[in-house]
Amino acid sequence: MTRGPVDTDESAPSGGRWNLWLGGGTLTLVALCLLVWFPRDISSGFLKKSLTGNTIPGDAFFPTLLVLLMVPLALLLIAGELRAKGLKVGEPVGRIGLDNLLFLARAGFVTAASLTLMTWGGPLVVWASNAAGLTDFSGYRAASGRFPYNVAGFFIGGTALSASYIYITRRALRTRDLVVAMLATAFLILLFAGLLDNIQLPPNADL
Repeated sequence: MTRGPVDTDESAPSGGRWNLWLGGGTLTLVALCLLVWFPRDISSGFLKKSLTGNTIPGDAFFPTLLVLLMVPLALLLIAGELRAKGLKVGEPVGRIGLDNLLFLARAGFVTAASLTLMTWGGPLVVWASNAAGLTDFSGYRAASGRFPYNVAGFFIGGTALSASYIYITRRALRTRDLVVAMLATAFLILLFAGLLDNIQLPPNADL
């Protein structure tokens, strides 16, 4: 990857059409989700009232956040390509090749591995704590309501996922990259487990 715009041959395939189609398709998908899919299939909406009268996230809360996060990415794709065309700079993309498929395969592998680590990270921390004589929990279920055991799996798996994406994208992993991955995961924990009521991070909701 280059550190900035580079001059390209006018005859080289720019791949800009891919970026425009991907950005436009993503915005179309977001619109369909928010205006058609979610209102029809998710009954409780973005927020709802609990039995005690508190306002809590509804069933559409997390799906809506997910698709809204796709909007700035789509806009960046479109704006970046339009800017590149106007300045006649940018990297040639060309056709999808073996390297692209290998990149997707690596991304899929690290995603599956990180989610597995997220699922079993909490129980492994409880097991290690019991083995060290620090606790005597009967199992992860008994510790899933206590900090840090309730967020251990999410923190370990989320950090591994973020760091892995950085590595396969940059083909390098520095100490500050790991710090960024840990801080990003900690921020998500603070947001969803600390500031929002009745939210259980994976895998606690499946217990």
